Amino acid sequence: FIYFSLLGSASSQSMRKYSCATLSPRQLSIQNLINYEKQQVPIDAIMFITAKGIRICVSARQSWVQAAIKRIDERRAAK
Repeated sequence: FIYFSLLGSASSQSMRKYSCATLSPRQLSIQNLINYEKQQVPIDAIMFITAKGIRICVSARQSWVQAAIKRIDERRAAK
């Protein structure tokens, strides 16, 4: 259901940059999310990364997404 396109550039030698092409409509379990990346292009989205390394893109405008970002930031600050 979720598609990613890889963007390559000269400045990112070994780093692969993932880009959100489609958004998942479902709410994710915050407990399983360990990281996130914000994206504005090509669509305004948040890419969550799960404990298993799966990347899932969701709309940045959903209320639960903001709560999940806050929880991840709090977990990072606590370490």
